[in-house]
Amino acid sequence: AGREADDIVSWLKKRTGPAATTLTDAAAAETLVDSSEVVVIGFFQDLTSEAAKEFLLAAEAVDDIPFGISSSADVFSKYQLSKDGVVLFKKFDEGRNTFEGDLTKENLLNFIKANALPLVIEFTEQTAPKIFGGEIKTHILLFLPKSVSDYQEKLDSFKSAAGSFKGKILFIFIDSDHSDNQRILEFFGLKKEECPAVRLITLEEEMTKYKPESDDLTADKIKEFCNKFLEGKIKPHLMSQDLPEDWDKQPVKVLVGKNFEEVAFDEDKNVFVEFYAPWCGHCKQLAPIWDKLGETYQDHENIVIAKMDSTANEVEAVKIHSFPTLKFFPAGSGRNVRRLAVTLEGFKKFLESGGQDGAAADDDLEDLETDEETDLEEGDDDEQKIQKDEL
Repeated sequence: AGREADDIVSWLKKRTGPAATTLTDAAAAETLVDSSEVVVIGFFQDLTSEAAKEFLLAAEAVDDIPFGISSSADVFSKYQLSKDGVVLFKKFDEGRNTFEGDLTKENLLNFIKANALPLVIEFTEQTAPKIFGGEIKTHILLFLPKSVSDYQEKLDSFKSAAGSFKGKILFIFIDSDHSDNQRILEFFGLKKEECPAVRLITLEEEMTKYKPESDDLTADKIKEFCNKFLEGKIKPHLMSQDLPEDWDKQPVKVLVGKNFEEVAFDEDKNVFVEFYAPWCGHCKQLAPIWDKLGETYQDHENIVIAKMDSTANEVEAVKIHSFPTLKFFPAGSGRNVRRLAVTLEGFKKFLESGGQDGAAADDDLEDLETDEETDLEEGDDDEQKIQKDEL
């Protein structure tokens, strides 16, 4: 899951050697336990038993954690086991976890998934691969500046809540003071002065964000928020800027989350929208072309040229994966969306044909994720500079 030297060494050992090291005595077991942040050892009086075979199957399925197996009475005694079992040893939190239940490969993997990461993980460049590469796809994030006086108290409350959701929700702490984390705050629409704050995300087919109703960061409130999410009682949180008073005064109309539906799905209008990021260089190169397009159609009765800052506004109908992304919302009763990104002349031809000439196939809103990337073809000298900015 990681790219650090220890992760690579562990992966190579698992790929080139046995799935689990045979531990013949207590000294060998102690050496293995001391060798890594997390180690799993199977204790089996009969190494050919069905339980031992299931253990080895689980060991083969995990690349980044060393496994050991032993039938030595000396090893059983050292770690206070009186019968067969599996123990996960770790250099954090409670120090060790003992497997309970029916010993199968699947159950062991679930046990390891639930216990191999700290209750609370600080987000850093080093931990990011393990956070995003892990099996747990629901994460709750605590944005907390290390400089605040009650830093430890708030972190302890967060950690106290985490124990109830092991294996279900990953608890992650982000130092909101750190310069490397400012882009993350921006992504969630947060400012440093708004922290401490909590957000929850799911990383399935699409990333979805959730915001607690209360700013209370006590363990009980965090537990309540997580439980409501797991019960399906929390709606996604969609960011929106306030609607500018002059949003429709310029040739290119300004959209935010609050007016997007009303404008984009106006049945009497053909609406062409650029979804951009203020920091995106390719969006800046597209801007003069988009402005010219807006000027061309500013007095047109049923064509609207618009733009939306997708770093500060989110809409349920469209998921943005790259900048700039251009979407056409044709007039009519259907909620269809088409994509297009060509030259200025190509834009005009497309719009004046009612979205037929040069358009991609109609997209059902439920299937938009397959059609998000923007392809900018060659055009005039200015336009040749514009390329797709993948995120």
